[in-house]
Amino acid sequence: MNNKFKTVALICCRGGSKGIPGKNIKDFAGKPMLGWILEAAKASGVFDDIILSTDSEDIAAVGRSYGATVPGLRPDYLAQDKSDQFDTHKYIFDLLGYTDDTHRICILTNNPLINDELLVQGFEAAKSANFERVVLDTVKVPGDYMFFRQCFEHDGLLRFHFPKGMLDSQINRQTVAPTFTTINNMRWGKPSYFTDYDSYKTEVTINGVIPVPLPKLRNVDIDDIDDWKIAEAVFTTFFLNK
Repeated sequence: MNNKFKTVALICCRGGSKGIPGKNIKDFAGKPMLGWILEAAKASGVFDDIILSTDSEDIAAVGRSYGATVPGLRPDYLAQDKSDQFDTHKYIFDLLGYTDDTHRICILTNNPLINDELLVQGFEAAKSANFERVVLDTVKVPGDYMFFRQCFEHDGLLRFHFPKGMLDSQINRQTVAPTFTTINNMRWGKPSYFTDYDSYKTEVTINGVIPVPLPKLRNVDIDDIDDWKIAEAVFTTFFLNK
């Protein structure tokens, strides 16, 4: 932990999941999905507190049972499908008095495959930069999905978003410089980095991002039941009780 600043994890979980109803506390490999990330955060030993923001008393109860601090339920206007997550961050920081002078933050998603070792890596990367840069988990983009191959549909045809990139590309993907994408399971930085999305975009665009490599098997995005089945199969096969 940082001796000068309090280091806090913030996990935001809405109760109104559409793709998988009750997703955040649905049983995943033997415990509520939320329980896995809360246990990982606690096991990492880098956090002075773990804050859970939710609009659901059921989620809050599960969070408390795993040691999370729940500072009341989130207002309804911050729990809608189109609510700005950065407004939620600001609400929590203001409510708890978190500022750049007092705290350092890790915004976590409810991904059960993020473990304590990855959280320690993120913390050490952020600490080594004195939290002056945003730290994000990242993965290398496969050659078949390089940015210049991305298209949009127009009049029944696919058009390239980045035509110059396509024209300049080589036929062998091995000749292309490695490309990475940010995943955002964990975002480390000062509170001010996460209170306004426009400011956040400016920060990461101008100053860059410190990457924490995310292993391929831990890179999951659980939006529907098929995603859930795949993630649970990977988790139980490769990580559970290992």
